[in-house]
Amino acid sequence: MRSRAAGRPIPCSHSWGMTPQVRTPGAIEAEVDEVQAWVGRLLPGGGRGLRVLEVGCGPGVLAERLLRNGVELTAIDVSEEQVEEARARGVPAIVSDFLAFEAAPFDAVLFTRSLHHIVPLEAGIAKIRSLVRPGGLLVADEFAHEEIDAATAAWFWDLQAVLESCGALAPDTPRRHNHHHGHHHEGPPPADPVERWRERHVHEPPLHAAATMISGLGTAFDLRAPERGPYLHRYFSDRLGPGDGGTRLFLQIRELERLRLSQRLLVPIGLRLVATVRRPA
Repeated sequence: MRSRAAGRPIPCSHSWGMTPQVRTPGAIEAEVDEVQAWVGRLLPGGGRGLRVLEVGCGPGVLAERLLRNGVELTAIDVSEEQVEEARARGVPAIVSDFLAFEAAPFDAVLFTRSLHHIVPLEAGIAKIRSLVRPGGLLVADEFAHEEIDAATAAWFWDLQAVLESCGALAPDTPRRHNHHHGHHHEGPPPADPVERWRERHVHEPPLHAAATMISGLGTAFDLRAPERGPYLHRYFSDRLGPGDGGTRLFLQIRELERLRLSQRLLVPIGLRLVATVRRPA
C-alpha cells in the first residue's frame, strides 16, 4: 500500500545528501559533511570572516569545521557536558540558554536542530532580532516530527530492527535517545509504529511543530520556501560504528531514504529554514 505521500507532491530539495562523499572517520562526520556543505552554500563566501552564532552546538563537530573554514563562530549550548566536549575539540563554546544570551549583532544565527526547543517561540524570534544584524540570515536545520505517517514510521522501525539484529547499531542509551528529542522509555514500545514514534518524541515542553516554526518565522522575517528532505537516516549516525564501515552504511541508508522519497513511498520529515532579518523601513 502506498503512503499518503503518494497523493500529493513532495517538495524534496535535490540538494539534500548530494554533496561529494569525503572519507571521514565515522557516520557522525559524514552527517556533518552534508550539513556543513549546506551552510557553506548559504553564507556569503562560505562564511569566511562572518560573525556567526551557532545555537545548540552539541559536541562541536560542525562548529570545529566552521572555525577551520574561517568563520568567526560563537557556539552555545545548554548542556555543560556537550560544551566540554566542544571545548575539547578546540571550540570556544559557552554554556548558555539562547533566550538569556547577549552579544553584539551577528551576520547569521544557525540553529542546529535546536529551534524546536526554543520556548516560547515568540521570545526566541525577538531574541533573533536583537542578535542578527538587519539583512543577516537565520538558518535552521530542523525536522517535522509530527508529519510522519504510518508507512514512514513502519519503514524507520523496520530498518532499525534489521540494523540492530545484525549488530550494526550501538545500544540506544538515554543520552543517544535524548539527542533525538525524546525521553528514554522503559518497557516494550507500542505496537503501532506511529504511536511508537510519537512516544519517542514526547518532550516537556513539547517540541515545536514544523507549521509553528514556519508560521512564526514567516511572520517576523523574510522566509524563503522551506526545504523538505531526508532525515530518518540521521537517527542512526551516532549509533553506527566509528570506522569506514559505519560511514559507508550511513551513506547507504541516506541514499535508500532519498530513493524511497523519490518514489513517494515515504514522507520527508527533514526541514530546512532560511530567513533574512528585515531592514528597518
